Amino acid sequence: MIPQLQRDEAVAASESAPAWSTATKIGFRFAFTYFLLYVYPYSVGSLGAFVTYNNPVRDMWHAVVPWVGSHVLHLTGDFAEVANGSGDQLYDYVLLFCIAIVAAVATIVWSALDRKRKNYEQLYQWMRLFARMVLAVAMIVYGTDKLWRMQFPAPPLARYVDTFGRTSLTGLLWTMMGMSRAYTFFGGVGEMAGGLLLLVPRFTALGALVTGAVMTNVLMLNFCYDVPRKIYSIHLLAFCLFLLLPDMRRIADFFLLNRTTQLSPQVPLFKDSRKNYGVWALQALIGVGALIVCCTQAHKDQVKNETRVSPVVRGIWFVDQFTMDDVPRPPLPAHTERWQNVIFDAPKVLTIQAIGGVQTRYYLQLEMDRKRFTLWDPTGTHLNANFTYEMPQPDRMSLDGQFDGRHVTADLKRVDLSDPEQFLLINRGTHWVNQSFQTR
Repeated sequence: MIPQLQRDEAVAASESAPAWSTATKIGFRFAFTYFLLYVYPYSVGSLGAFVTYNNPVRDMWHAVVPWVGSHVLHLTGDFAEVANGSGDQLYDYVLLFCIAIVAAVATIVWSALDRKRKNYEQLYQWMRLFARMVLAVAMIVYGTDKLWRMQFPAPPLARYVDTFGRTSLTGLLWTMMGMSRAYTFFGGVGEMAGGLLLLVPRFTALGALVTGAVMTNVLMLNFCYDVPRKIYSIHLLAFCLFLLLPDMRRIADFFLLNRTTQLSPQVPLFKDSRKNYGVWALQALIGVGALIVCCTQAHKDQVKNETRVSPVVRGIWFVDQFTMDDVPRPPLPAHTERWQNVIFDAPKVLTIQAIGGVQTRYYLQLEMDRKRFTLWDPTGTHLNANFTYEMPQPDRMSLDGQFDGRHVTADLKRVDLSDPEQFLLINRGTHWVNQSFQTR
């Protein structure tokens, strides 16, 4: 454990600090180097692929990681950094290996060149400050995403006619979280509370405890539901433990051993109080800026997620009659090309569920004034269909058009989503009083 100063009067962090052991100094050098390589550029691996600005460090890793993966680790697979939402790609694991190797080499060189130094107390305090800011901003980002229902929006209509057997563990988790607005909000409050506490130096230990508890739950969800954020959540939890290191003994004395303990004194970065006030002001500015940016973006994303097509056509439409090239296709298992449901939900997406239950999403361009729509394949490069439609009744729709070069007509009937027999998930809700334990 890196020693924490115990003084009645605050002085500069490096003055009068006890000498560190050789193992502590080596451990700090490695941790410091690894931490900087991990957080710059934000964030490591394919989570940073969404960042569009050029960065020489990322360009270097793009060249190094594939070579190391192929020639050093002798792995096969795709070593590209792809912005598809996964932070646990093969690229990420090889990148972490490279970062660890570079940090180890840097530690050896640093130790050889600086072996006579008594301690790194002041650099340690700066690292704590940086770790607090990185962790605080991450928690504010995730907290606002949950408070504004960006990360876990309400499930799309297509989810309600899919089967559990076709759902991934991650999809199951997203459906569970999206269905429970209160639980998602509760999680967002916990993340936001931890992030805000970490912005205040006096509340570092409390903020790390709150954030550590929240991130432990997140980490278990990521592992148990196969969410590709395992690397990131492990590191965020490691940052919490790093911030708690100086207080571990006091925490154990108070919570486990029922012993008297003392408050942890504040260790300023500078002798000059004005410079310390400047650092505190910078922390406040970072916190306010993160709140403004994250809240604004989360609200925009929530509005986008909750934007739907017109209620006139929105819904799950059961395919009552279906013909292809003027040949009727009854709902038989052999007719795999026959449609079972057509789902209008998001403004630019249409989902078609085939008779076997498989769902296919298409990009949608809907022109309600002309009563027609066009479909493209998910890549947006191939035109799949042009349809016109008529609605003789609010719950009836007829389609006529070309789909993958074949003439298709279909008579559709709107599915009643308020029927609890078919859609118990969205109709039952929660109850204080339950006469039976329902698991269906």
